[in-house]
Amino acid sequence: MRGSSQNVPHRSGPHAPGSLWRDRDFRHYAVAQGISVTGSGVTTIALSVLAVVELHASTFNVALIAFASKLPPLLLSLHAGVLADRRRKRPLIITCDLLCAAVLLTLPTAQLLARITLIHLYAVAFTVAALQVIGSNASISFLPSLLGPGRIKDGNAKMGAGNSLADLIGTNSGGALVVALGAARAITVDAASYLASALLLWRIKHREDPPPPRKAGTSQWAEIREGLTYTLRTPVVRSIVLSNTATSFVLAASSALWSLYLLRELHWSPTALGIVMGAGGAGGILGALVWQPLERRWGPGPVMLGALSLNPLAQIPLVLVGPGLGGQIAIGIGMVIQTGAAVCHGGLQRAVRQELAPDELQGRAQATGAWLAFSLRPFAALAAGGLGTWLGLHLTLTLITVALVIPFLVLWNSPVRDMRTVAPAALTVTEEPANP
Repeated sequence: MRGSSQNVPHRSGPHAPGSLWRDRDFRHYAVAQGISVTGSGVTTIALSVLAVVELHASTFNVALIAFASKLPPLLLSLHAGVLADRRRKRPLIITCDLLCAAVLLTLPTAQLLARITLIHLYAVAFTVAALQVIGSNASISFLPSLLGPGRIKDGNAKMGAGNSLADLIGTNSGGALVVALGAARAITVDAASYLASALLLWRIKHREDPPPPRKAGTSQWAEIREGLTYTLRTPVVRSIVLSNTATSFVLAASSALWSLYLLRELHWSPTALGIVMGAGGAGGILGALVWQPLERRWGPGPVMLGALSLNPLAQIPLVLVGPGLGGQIAIGIGMVIQTGAAVCHGGLQRAVRQELAPDELQGRAQATGAWLAFSLRPFAALAAGGLGTWLGLHLTLTLITVALVIPFLVLWNSPVRDMRTVAPAALTVTEEPANP
């Protein structure tokens, strides 16, 4: 069961639009997430500048950093889901926040004591990403317990808008902070954001019910298999997750080379990189604000398909423009469109999957979706690094842009295309046993 009615009195009855912001616990949760996203935006810029500008990393070295940051979902997502379903989720999130702060602080400390190496960057990227896998899965599966089933979509929409605003602030300020403080010292801001997030989450008064008792003799692998079976045998969930997998793979390949291409071949400054990447936050806010009205008007299937169709179109400026202000504006506009579409699609598909998942499977359902969607990202980063070295950055990014059509085609050829509401039929499972 989710939290009891004594713990969550606001869950009974309808709520007026905007009432979530009057919910103290939700405010703490949302602000904690926003602060953390802001700090992560600073680190995104700082790590790129550290690798490309200060350590003069090669194309493949930059891809290895992306590989290190994308490997933990493959290794840990399924186990993180079991952990979230076996324990109360809020303490897990707080612990991961505190550990992330400690790991990030090793970079400015290393600069003070000696010097930063590429090996150190690989280790920090991997460790922080590993902690984020555990903390993020617990955070996503904590939200339905915090809000109750009637407010999940509203909560996801508000979180999407808040996180997009936070990302806008973080990436825009990231370039300025890197210039003012230096890349390593700027990462201290992200460490502080994790500490602030942990404090806000600690102040949440909602208390989760204890997780249901485990069946005698049930192993962790049996619980993982249960989450996989649910995901792979529920048609709508399976289709969404497979489309997410394709999207994640292609965008991981793109992100592995994006900053390197802009900094090295288009000769952007760190400040320009931060401003243009931060422009996506404005699109994210718009995407978060419009997906609920669009979903009510057209249904979840058409809205998700429409959002995916914008992805390849929005990335075209990246491969067509040259250096200079005009190119920066064009890429910034593409970033606004692409991020807006991503937040629109991401918030809606997450809410649909949260509504469909049984209470006792929330952690594993989210973790299995993340594992299937993100497990190939490290190999996408390596493939991008290899292709970028062999074919050049521009041609590789052109091929990646074309490949962004694939996620749309996956979802188009699925039951989601005709999905106008989250109906019980979406829970129908196939008769054939899954083969995870």
